[in-house]
Amino acid sequence: MLTALRLIPTKLIIAQSKQGVAVMESIFKDVDEERTIANAERVLKDYWKWRLRARRVNFNLQSPAMDGMPKSLSYGNHIEDKQVSKANDDFMANLVVKVIEAVTIDEETEKYSELLMLLYVKRYSKTKCMISLNISDKTFNKYLKQAQLMFAEVYPDGVEDLIVKKYEPEIIAHYDAD
Repeated sequence: MLTALRLIPTKLIIAQSKQGVAVMESIFKDVDEERTIANAERVLKDYWKWRLRARRVNFNLQSPAMDGMPKSLSYGNHIEDKQVSKANDDFMANLVVKVIEAVTIDEETEKYSELLMLLYVKRYSKTKCMISLNISDKTFNKYLKQAQLMFAEVYPDGVEDLIVKKYEPEIIAHYDAD
């Protein structure tokens, strides 16, 4: 299981505003936020697919086919392949939950983590999430965007790099041949 997994965001910067409320500075200035959010949302939406596949019941006992026809030998271990696939799906589902939990650093980011958990793991509707968190529609959208960006930041690069950098064209020097 993933009990020993510790994920710590390395680039999170929290600043104190004039009102005394912690606000996050833009740590994503070199990041294509739209595409990064799309990547994070894709992984978060796959949670239920992985969770259901991990819980799939396998029937490993099969009757032998005795039709008398010659067949080529099968060299693959299909039962092992199914077990490995089931373990991978279980790992990915647990990883999503661990990354959501790792988003929590302070009181503000705890709301982001709770929002992701309600929306993607517990499958609450947007309205039910807003009621549970006692936030407005505009605040919900702001929190969701920040939560998805933080999820992408915390998500292990070894599994998949969800961060998409902004494209900066390379400057090529042209020399005139006089």
